[in-house]
Amino acid sequence: MNPIVTEKTFYKQLAGSSAGAIAATCIGGAIVGFCAVFCGTQLGWSSMLTIILLAVLGLCGVLLLWFIIKAIRMKKHRVFGIYGNAGLLAARINKGMEDPVYFARSINSNAPFATLITDEFIVSGVELVSFMELNDLVTVHTGEFRPVHTYYVGDSLMTAGSVAANRIGDRYLESKGINSQTKFDLLIFEDRNGRQHSYGVHHQDMENVLGMLQQIAPHIQFKP
Repeated sequence: MNPIVTEKTFYKQLAGSSAGAIAATCIGGAIVGFCAVFCGTQLGWSSMLTIILLAVLGLCGVLLLWFIIKAIRMKKHRVFGIYGNAGLLAARINKGMEDPVYFARSINSNAPFATLITDEFIVSGVELVSFMELNDLVTVHTGEFRPVHTYYVGDSLMTAGSVAANRIGDRYLESKGINSQTKFDLLIFEDRNGRQHSYGVHHQDMENVLGMLQQIAPHIQFKP
């Protein structure tokens, strides 16, 4: 049987996330840059609005550099330094899928699964670098996700724009394995360093999942 998760799966996800962030930053920077030039030529380069736009443009440049550095250094991601390289983690995930404590399928065809919990670790299939050993988690609480759609009424162009924005938002959620029409909950953990980690669980499964966590990882304290 061919492995579902491979080393390439990790790097493909990381590259996709970096590419999306870089593209979004470039588009945002281009829009802000155009506005800055327009305001500079029309209102003057010393006007407050122009200065603010130039500052935002500079921030976009810093973010772009940051995302590029992250893309270059993706093989040195923090999770690999803690739990081992991508190949080792892929092997652990594949083995964990043979006898999972909890397994949720993903609606995203590009993700091998939504959430996998074993008696040793938890990981999101739509973001494999979310891999965490249960021993490193200290608390957990639940959160409910409810997508909200906002529509602008009164101007046909703005209304069309708000509809398009909501659709883009839904597409983004689906790319993360989340169906905006389906109610689901989040397991929100805190690790020993105070970092939070969230994993999607089908709403109807939450009670059972919490019960199983109490059995396999009794050291994790539940926070109401």
